[in-house]
Amino acid sequence: MFKVGAAFALPVIIGLLAPRRPDTPVRPDTWWGGLDSPARSAAAVGVKALRTPPPDRVRLPGGVFVMGSLWFDLTRALQMCRKEIWRAECDSIQLQRTFRAELPAHQVTLSAFEIDRTEVSVGAYQRCVSAGVCAPAGYPPGDPRFDRSDLPVTFVRWEDATTYCEWAGGRLPTEAEWELAARGTMGRPFPWGSFYNAHVCNHGAFAPDETDATDGYTGLAPVDALPDGATPEGVLNMSGNASEWVQDLFEDDENGFGYSPMPQTNPKGSKNGTYHVVRGGSYQHGAAWMRATYRTYSFLGRGPHIGFRCAKDPR
Repeated sequence: MFKVGAAFALPVIIGLLAPRRPDTPVRPDTWWGGLDSPARSAAAVGVKALRTPPPDRVRLPGGVFVMGSLWFDLTRALQMCRKEIWRAECDSIQLQRTFRAELPAHQVTLSAFEIDRTEVSVGAYQRCVSAGVCAPAGYPPGDPRFDRSDLPVTFVRWEDATTYCEWAGGRLPTEAEWELAARGTMGRPFPWGSFYNAHVCNHGAFAPDETDATDGYTGLAPVDALPDGATPEGVLNMSGNASEWVQDLFEDDENGFGYSPMPQTNPKGSKNGTYHVVRGGSYQHGAAWMRATYRTYSFLGRGPHIGFRCAKDPR
């Protein structure tokens, strides 16, 4: 019989609501209009300005962080799972192995990178299709659950996501980049902070009916929805809405562990996996799957809950 370990007996305090984010700052034109024009340009005085990312992309400086989960984190995941309707399944070997793929926690060093502020939308992806570069997404045309320009594009294969990002001048993020964007160097359990909040992510339920409208949406939400669940850097929907393809291949060992314990620099993942990693819970997943360390793969190739966002190396 598969045993998870004594650490799963540790008590975990969950369920506290994360504080609501402060209101968006006032527009700059409410205060800069009365300022004098600069006497000389930055170039004239020898100041070299750094190129800033476009407004739909966030630049992250990289750094050193701990990727993956500790046994205590998996205890927390199971405690959250046991609050769901299908709580009896939380102790199944299959589900526990799913969470074990987040082990072991290990040190990762990343270079600076840029990542899309939102998931790629249906409208943006359709422009690539119209250009004759991308294959059409696999949802039924006109289906209002999936075929709306402001929704994240789903029913796309890993190859489709890769093609789009290259066409858009970027690439899929590595799994390590995705996790750093979601957790930060301090290792937030959730993209928005330390505690689960059902009102700031488009989640589902671990139940016969996977839909849950607690967050205001029973299915996919617009890519810019739920801004209170954004990371401190302003990256939206890293947990919930659509799960997301990343570059890496998925592989776990005989213990179900998904990572090497050794420190790594700019890792690219396994070279031997069969399927690609999918990160972030979706609108079909319950609270335990909203943790920023959750990872899985798709053997079907695409689905109604899997989308993506792009990354880019800074210039």
